Amino acid sequence: MLARIVPEDPLGLRPLVAARLGEQALLCDAEGVLLSAQALCALQASTWRGEPELATWLESQVADALLVAIGEESAAPGGGLVEALRCFAEPLALDPCRLAAACARFNRLPFEQREAFYALVLDADGADQCARARGLSLSELARRARAGLQLFRRAPAVAHGHLRTASAS
Repeated sequence: MLARIVPEDPLGLRPLVAARLGEQALLCDAEGVLLSAQALCALQASTWRGEPELATWLESQVADALLVAIGEESAAPGGGLVEALRCFAEPLALDPCRLAAACARFNRLPFEQREAFYALVLDADGADQCARARGLSLSELARRARAGLQLFRRAPAVAHGHLRTASAS
């Protein structure tokens, strides 16, 4: 309902959500986090009196929304993320529910492993830059990313209506 009431992003939360997810190398439903942040802003708006400055207050609402998303994901992996992952899972013949569970496990990995996976797999231009910034070789970056890669390799694939492991494909 909130997405219908506020179809645009008048507070500019979308870039804040994207930045926070990127900074923390988290795989979350960005739209879900955005809607949660908008809801938190609406709920907390009457308590904001100009302090802290608006940008800082908005960032804290996004941080809180992200904590809620991670908490919900840990309690019941999937939720809204299953729907968000469907477009990613189907072309790869992966089960969206299992992929959502893998994402929930991924988000609990240490930051260094999430960051390495993010740089190596999701941001092709970021691998060299990330390795240089951390004083790592690309092979060390890949070693750190391996835990994330293994989570997704173990996500079962869908074959003719039946599950099969992705590594068997």
